[in-house]
Amino acid sequence: MGNEKIKYKGTEIIENLDLLIQKDYFHFELKGLTKSTRDIVNEVVQGILNRVGANPLTSFHLFSGLMEALLNAVKANTRFVIFQDELLNKLTAQGQTPEEEAEELLDIILETEPLRDAMQRYIVPNKIKKVVQKILTLSDKRKSKKHNLSIDEKNFLTIVREKVKKYDLKISMKIELRPTSVYIRIRNDSPIMGMDLNRIRKSRERHAELAKQGNSAEFFRPDFLDEKESAGFGIAMIDEGFYNLGLDPLDCFDIQTSKKTTTVYLNYPLEALQKMEF
Repeated sequence: MGNEKIKYKGTEIIENLDLLIQKDYFHFELKGLTKSTRDIVNEVVQGILNRVGANPLTSFHLFSGLMEALLNAVKANTRFVIFQDELLNKLTAQGQTPEEEAEELLDIILETEPLRDAMQRYIVPNKIKKVVQKILTLSDKRKSKKHNLSIDEKNFLTIVREKVKKYDLKISMKIELRPTSVYIRIRNDSPIMGMDLNRIRKSRERHAELAKQGNSAEFFRPDFLDEKESAGFGIAMIDEGFYNLGLDPLDCFDIQTSKKTTTVYLNYPLEALQKMEF
């Protein structure tokens, strides 16, 4: 019974925090990135970092990178929901394809990377990006309670919630305290399109070249950032956090994608987290 897993929800995590942070392994299942979710993750992460004697400055870089990775996962799942819905609408447009056949065809397209990438061009990435940004902006306004949403905006978010529920895309995060590092794995239920992944890799290589010259922060100038790259800014922020810790993100931060998921791996050596000179 000693290895029995105990599941906690929401505030139960905070209520049992003193016990939880003595563990070396944590598994979170997230539906989004609300303020309460961020606060809970922050409490757990800060508890772990205090336990290993991390410098508060290094804690900032780790937590900032973690939040960027989680936000990218939320955006990716939302983007994929919109992509699937737009594609299904086009397949059933004008009644040329019965809905059941369209669903089967959609599955085939999503399972086949070349078809998936081709359809992304057909759907128009900028349109998806604008819809996702609208969803995030309206969601933030609703949570702040300082803005009253119009009826149309409320209806729009209701429709989006129904679509998200339909596809049931999740995010999981594992944090493991290892003998020499803090290891984090974040997985979301949507793939990165091939052309997006290539842009991300090229962008990270450009950032790395600047870092070798001692000018990694220069990457955030407008002439370096690629606005077409859907997750570029967040990933650059994660990379910059590693550079600020004196680490090479290409060694400590990896992104892998498959037909149905994207997984991010973050590895923070304890020695770098405990470092006091900056």
